[in-house]
Amino acid sequence: MAVENRIKIGDFVKLTGSTLKTVNYYHKTGLLPAPQRTDGGYRLYGLEELNRMRLIKHLKSLGMDLKQIKEIIGGSNNQRTSGEVLQSLRSELLSEKQTLEERIVKIDTILSNNAPLLDEDCFESASFQMITEILGADQIERYSNTCPEIYNQHRRLSGILDDFQWCDDFREGFRILAEYFKNHPQQYELALESGQRWAEISHLDEDDPRIEAFARESVALVNSMPPVKELYRMQPAMNRPLESLYQEKVAGVLTSAQIKYQQLFKKLLLTDDE
Repeated sequence: MAVENRIKIGDFVKLTGSTLKTVNYYHKTGLLPAPQRTDGGYRLYGLEELNRMRLIKHLKSLGMDLKQIKEIIGGSNNQRTSGEVLQSLRSELLSEKQTLEERIVKIDTILSNNAPLLDEDCFESASFQMITEILGADQIERYSNTCPEIYNQHRRLSGILDDFQWCDDFREGFRILAEYFKNHPQQYELALESGQRWAEISHLDEDDPRIEAFARESVALVNSMPPVKELYRMQPAMNRPLESLYQEKVAGVLTSAQIKYQQLFKKLLLTDDE
């Protein structure tokens, strides 16, 4: 067998800047075809193999994985055109670029706020962002202006719910509630008024009778909004240890009066259903 312009695998590995393991893997996966061999069984490599390795190197520099490269240079039963593979790669890179840009914005926001610690309050809640997108920037601005205290508590509580799996489908509940208020502006106004009361009770002692009075008013308000009532009624309950842990976690966000209100509200709403 003629061996002119052919080199053995050791020289091929060195010339291409690869490793023996890599070359063997490329042969195994079909990225490199089986090479010619000498009468003694030594593998021989020439210009065709060098060009193949060069092409693989260039395609990897574009961010392609070996599967995508294989689809372009052959060896795949479901081969796509190089243009299709490159277009798919471009879409993936644009998505990654958007993700990176969003992360940079979050970091810039944290830095601009001079946050001393990377605690949960530094990060925007995905659930709260969803609510913002549904209701619209104008309504959210009204929310923050009308009920700034409850607005900030809502953001923080949404983050706590996002970061842990307290219960199933809580985000779907947020979506349904936001859609309802978007389509029922009068009820949204009532909810904002109720939010102002919620802020007022935060400064009360937890034994103040006004807390129970407000809880009863809230139950009456929810009863006047059947979809909202159904949403609360179908909300899955936490088991006792999880409920206790949740109450301990939100104690840094809600006052004892607000926690007492929540407990009374749930109890009265369930009693009203019976």
